[in-house]
Amino acid sequence: MDNYLDQITKYFTAVPMWPFALLGVIIVIAIGVEIINRRRRADTVDYYDTTFRTELVGLYPVPTHWPEDLSAHLRTRLPVMRDAFDSLKGFIPQDQLRDYNIAWNKFYDFCRMNGVIDEKQAGTTPLSEAEQDSKQVFHQLVTDLLAYTDQFKR
Repeated sequence: MDNYLDQITKYFTAVPMWPFALLGVIIVIAIGVEIINRRRRADTVDYYDTTFRTELVGLYPVPTHWPEDLSAHLRTRLPVMRDAFDSLKGFIPQDQLRDYNIAWNKFYDFCRMNGVIDEKQAGTTPLSEAEQDSKQVFHQLVTDLLAYTDQFKR
């Protein structure tokens, strides 16, 4: 056993130390970058959740102040939510990115179309049922968008 230790000791005395120092610097830099990225991701997730919950007060999670004209109500809020959406997009894993974009497009189209689920249903369903269905669809769309931050909250 002492023979192996002597061999290892002689190896380290004969080898130049600069490669080990360089490796140490690279490892320290990599750890620093990882810490910074984790902090940025945590801040982005917090910004995303806070933005959606703040901008949709009265509409989500419980629709206490449902507006007559959803599109007009959200017109000034959608750009802020879009900014939060774009901020989080950089941290979404590649295999989930397509579904994340689809979830946003569904939400955006629903809000832009003033909460109409589809044109056929709007004409055949009584107003109160259509409004209730719109609230449920809206709730599900927002829940789907907010679900993407759960994977980062461990």
